[in-house]
Amino acid sequence: MRVAVVSDTHVPGSIPKLPETLLSALEQASVDRILHAGDLTDLAVLERLEAIAPTTAVAGNVDPPAVKAKLHRREILELAGHRIGLAHGHQPHALQNHYIDRGIDSPQFQLFYQLMSAQLPGAEIIVFGHFHQPIDREWNGVRFVNPGSIAPPHSRPTFALLDLGDEVGVQRVELPPNG
Repeated sequence: MRVAVVSDTHVPGSIPKLPETLLSALEQASVDRILHAGDLTDLAVLERLEAIAPTTAVAGNVDPPAVKAKLHRREILELAGHRIGLAHGHQPHALQNHYIDRGIDSPQFQLFYQLMSAQLPGAEIIVFGHFHQPIDREWNGVRFVNPGSIAPPHSRPTFALLDLGDEVGVQRVELPPNG
């Protein structure tokens, strides 16, 4: 099973609509499912992704009330025999302040992994956004995957493809800079 993972689209605040390069790449990848890890900021994003493949999304920290009313903060899905946790990844500021500016390789970032594992119990793969940077790492037997972001501030929008079989493959896909 092939699953596309996107996050932090921020439509229309940061970009007016989903880039055609993203939509084309998703169609060409023949994805079976799409996961959106929050900060859609407009439900039209969900509708557009649904036109490509069944989509599950969670609310992010900057999503407006209309989006938060429709989406959960966290989801746990069973896909192709894998238990996948989906969340945006934001935490209360008092907690985030311990690790947010320290970098994913810092010892303080362990707190983030602990929090996400506790919030998505039993997940073997945790998909998240919020940091606007691609991450693929294992911590205490759990694979953490952040696809990066579609919206700026980064000049290279990215998403990820998960190939779910006996082994889990993660591929980062870079799109042309938003223009």
